[in-house]
Amino acid sequence: MAIKFKDIRRFLARNIRLSICFLDGQYHNYLLVSDISASEYDELYVYGIGMTDVEFSKDIYSEPEEPNGEVSISMSNLTIQPALEIVLSDKPRNIERNICDNLTFKDLKPYLQVIGEFNIVNKLDWSDESYKCRENIPEKYDNMYVYGIGMERISDHKKRMVLVLSDNPRQN
Repeated sequence: MAIKFKDIRRFLARNIRLSICFLDGQYHNYLLVSDISASEYDELYVYGIGMTDVEFSKDIYSEPEEPNGEVSISMSNLTIQPALEIVLSDKPRNIERNICDNLTFKDLKPYLQVIGEFNIVNKLDWSDESYKCRENIPEKYDNMYVYGIGMERISDHKKRMVLVLSDNPRQN
């Protein structure tokens, strides 16, 4: 059973920018998860989750122009900002998943970008450990439940994905 966007939406931090991307190269950028209409991408499958830098309007109250065909970017009214990137597809990837409805880290791990900064946070005591590569994240987290997915800026040029895990599944 593959992961659909509706399966991870509730875990996404509410205060991060998102870039929803598709395999054909099209994308839509959002300032907040709440900017995505309720069921817009729910039935699409997650192909990957990573971090990227994308363009946003400097005027947060104006709608950015949708790219259609050729795109002319004027940096005078745009800013490049870090965002959580979620790649979606209409077809699922062939990745085995836990049978229960709750998302475990083992379910999510194959969808994460391969290289990048990861901060794994234990919700129980808020302890954390950082890793530079997905493959370096130990199996001790595999059976923990995903509680939150976010991103934080370490410096102007570095960012890291934050994954909050819990021994108990999230209820809401």
